Amino acid sequence: MNLFFSLCAVLAMSTLSFSPDEVFYQAHRGGMLEVPENTLAAYRYAWSLGAIPEVDICSSLDREIICIHDNTLARTTNATKNQDVPVSELTFKEIRQWDAGSWFSEEYTGEKIPSLEEVLKEMMALENAQIYLDLKNVDLKQLAFIIKRYNAAERIIFCHNKEENCRTMAEAVPGLRTMLWIGGKVDQIQDKFNAMAAQDFAGLDQVQLHLHRDKEIADAVQYLMPTEFLEKALEITGAHKIDLEVLPFEFDCESLGALLDLGIRWYATDEPRRFTDCVKAKAKED
Repeated sequence: MNLFFSLCAVLAMSTLSFSPDEVFYQAHRGGMLEVPENTLAAYRYAWSLGAIPEVDICSSLDREIICIHDNTLARTTNATKNQDVPVSELTFKEIRQWDAGSWFSEEYTGEKIPSLEEVLKEMMALENAQIYLDLKNVDLKQLAFIIKRYNAAERIIFCHNKEENCRTMAEAVPGLRTMLWIGGKVDQIQDKFNAMAAQDFAGLDQVQLHLHRDKEIADAVQYLMPTEFLEKALEITGAHKIDLEVLPFEFDCESLGALLDLGIRWYATDEPRRFTDCVKAKAKED
């Protein structure tokens, strides 16, 4: 699969027929509903499926960049002390004494919170493997230095919800791609997207829109975001030669198929295996 396939080329195709190889997707936190999030096991799992794992990054007390979503160890490790202490106040050695996989399943006992450098070493040893880096609490100059040291810029999509951080990293690391993720209520997402469009998406290669289910519709997965807005957003991003990505927090094969029919080819998902199965089923139908 060519992971650098242009969305513009995809959009030139009919939405009625496509190959699964034309669909690209982020495994959110590595695929958090199918594997223990932000572990090497999760990233390997995502790569094995052809996904791009998202790696959340924070800094430890001794300035090791580590991969964890939360500010503490409480939710995703078996820590029995310091579990509510911010990871920025713990050393990497203190953090690594705890298991980060057994809480999810005994199968993953022994997984540790990895360092970013461990992830980069594994990624660079694999052909075509990529990651999303989602900034939580890291010094950007240090991050840029590490990415350059591993010659990993073209394998990384840096993402954040503040466009200024995306632009800073794009300027600091030539070849690095950036994604702005936009969450919140429908009107907030629309307003932010329109504001970025007014700035010609400066410093951005992708924009991600969060899609929340309409809870008032019980018998089908439908989204609060109007289809008309998604169609327009796809048109606008295509004109600017950037990718439109969506994160449907809930989906079934029918709702995903409707998004594919719109022409959307970049996604994020908590369930990469189930997502892949739905994409393949849709391709066979078409």
